[in-house]
Amino acid sequence: MRNSETRNPPDSELTELSGLYDIQDYIGTEKLCRNLLTTYPDSAVVLNIFGVVLEAQGKSKEAQEAYENTIRRNPDYPVAYNNLGFLLNSLGRLEEAIEKFKKAVELDPGDGDAHNNIGVIFQNLNQHEQALTHLVKAVALDPNNPAAYFNYANSLKATGKNDEALEKYNQAIKLHPSFSLAFNNRGNLLESMERFEEAKRSYSRAIELDRGYSRAYSNRGIVEKKLGNYSGALGDFVKAVELDPWHPENPTEDTNFKFRLYINLGDIQLYFKKYDKALESYNRAAEIEPNNSDVAAFKGNAVMGLGDLSKGLQLRQEAFGFVSFDLSKGLSIIHGLNG
Repeated sequence: MRNSETRNPPDSELTELSGLYDIQDYIGTEKLCRNLLTTYPDSAVVLNIFGVVLEAQGKSKEAQEAYENTIRRNPDYPVAYNNLGFLLNSLGRLEEAIEKFKKAVELDPGDGDAHNNIGVIFQNLNQHEQALTHLVKAVALDPNNPAAYFNYANSLKATGKNDEALEKYNQAIKLHPSFSLAFNNRGNLLESMERFEEAKRSYSRAIELDRGYSRAYSNRGIVEKKLGNYSGALGDFVKAVELDPWHPENPTEDTNFKFRLYINLGDIQLYFKKYDKALESYNRAAEIEPNNSDVAAFKGNAVMGLGDLSKGLQLRQEAFGFVSFDLSKGLSIIHGLNG
C-alpha cells in the first residue's frame, strides 16, 4: 500500500533496495529502482538511490538527471542537493556544486556534512578563509566527524595557523586512529615547523597504516635527508618509485610530485656516488618536465661523476648559462650551447 505522506515504498521494499546496494549489486539496484519508480514516481528515497547507483556505475549524465528529477519532485529534500553537489564537484563544476551544498544547508542548517562539503570546495578553489567559515561549523555540528577535523586542519595550515592546525589533525587522528592521510598531512605540518623527528614519526605511522602510500615514503625520505640519514632517505625514495603511484589509468596524478621524487632520488644517488643511477633518475625527471632547464645541471653533475667532464660542464652551462659582455648590451646571461 502506498504511503501517501512520504510517497515512498513500504519499508520492506526499501530494505531490499538498500541490501542490494550494500552488496554492490548495482545492476540489481538500478533494476529495482526502475520497477519501484513505476509505482512510486515521486519517492525521494528511491529517486535519490537511483541517482547514487547510476553514479556508482559511471553514468554521470543519467545520475545528474536523476538527482535533478528528485529535486523537482521533492524540492525540500536536502540529501539530493548534497549528492548533486558531490557529482558536480567530481565533474569540476565547483561553483555549481557550492550552490547545491548551500541549498542543502539552507534546508537543513544542522547538516554538518554539507558545511564540510562547501569547505572542501573552497579549498579546491584555494579560498581557505572562506573554507574555514564552513569547516568551523562542520566540526561544531558534528564533533565526531574525523574528516571534518582533517579538512579544518588543512585550511588552518594553508592560512599559517599551525598550532591550531596541529590540534585539529590530532583530533582527527584521535577519532580515527587509522587515518593514514591525516598522519601524512600532520607530518607535512610538523616538517614545516622544523619538528623533524616528530614529522618522521608521523610519516612512519602513515606508512604502517598504508604500506602502499608512495607519497608518505617520499615525504619521510625528505625528512630523513634533513636529519642527515641519507641511507634512510635513499630507501624511502626508492620505495616510493617502486610503488609506481602514477598508473596510466590515473591521469590526474600530480606530475609535480612525480618530478620532485625523481629529482630527490637522483640527488641521494649522487651523494652515494651512484652516478649511473642518478643520471637515470634525472632523465626520468626530464621526461616529465622536458622544459625544466634545471634538470640539465643535475644531469651535468652525474655525467661529471661518470668521468665526462666536458659534457658535464656543457650540461651545467645549458642550465645556468654563462655571463656575456657586450659594449652595446652590457652584461647578460646566455643559456645553451648556441647562445
